[in-house]
Amino acid sequence: MIGAEWQLILSCEHASNKVPDRYGGLFEAVSDLLSSHRAFDIGAAELARRWSNISEAPLVQGRVSRLLIDLNRSSHHPALFSEFSRPLPKTERQKLLKTWHEPYRQQLCGIVQDHLAAGRRVLHLSLHSFAPVLNGVVRMADIGLLYDPRRSMERSFCLGWQRLLRDNGLRVRRNYPYRGVAIGMVTLLRRRFSPSDYIGIELEINQSFPEGKTSDWRKLQHQLIESFERMQTGCGHGSR
Repeated sequence: MIGAEWQLILSCEHASNKVPDRYGGLFEAVSDLLSSHRAFDIGAAELARRWSNISEAPLVQGRVSRLLIDLNRSSHHPALFSEFSRPLPKTERQKLLKTWHEPYRQQLCGIVQDHLAAGRRVLHLSLHSFAPVLNGVVRMADIGLLYDPRRSMERSFCLGWQRLLRDNGLRVRRNYPYRGVAIGMVTLLRRRFSPSDYIGIELEINQSFPEGKTSDWRKLQHQLIESFERMQTGCGHGSR
């Protein structure tokens, strides 16, 4: 299914916990929060950069904290702004959209369009991570593969990739801990591009790996990249 005519594109919407100086005052009383999973996806940017370096795939990554503006949300989503940035005047919120949100989306969409125009189909991996425990609930997975079950190539690819990762002893769940059709960059791109030309998958990593032993985290990164390459070349592809 996935061969040389498919171009891998990587994105990491929640790569950064940075807040421009202009908005630093919003977080003075909660500065510790900017180091937490609420501000960014811990470990996701490291994996994205390593993957891009190894595969030479284009990478688009966010450069501001989602506590300022969430690049993985639509412009009308109620969670686009956090409780810290939502009280800003409308003019400031519009400035955040124009400065960070719209350019990010335009850049990623432009890269997809350029490859499609060149006759290549696109497999887009949006890299994220999730907290091991949220609101007292333990997340029972190491890896989550999020996709649209109605798009047969996404479903088939994730079934095969899940099997390879499970063979490595990993707990892998599909459309967990979030739904694959929830609002995000991949859902935006699915609306713009046909299922035969575009595959969009969100890869979710349990933050216990980047926050745990370095050797385990490096091993997981290797397993993810190596198993994905096997899927691209057709090794281990299939469903059950």
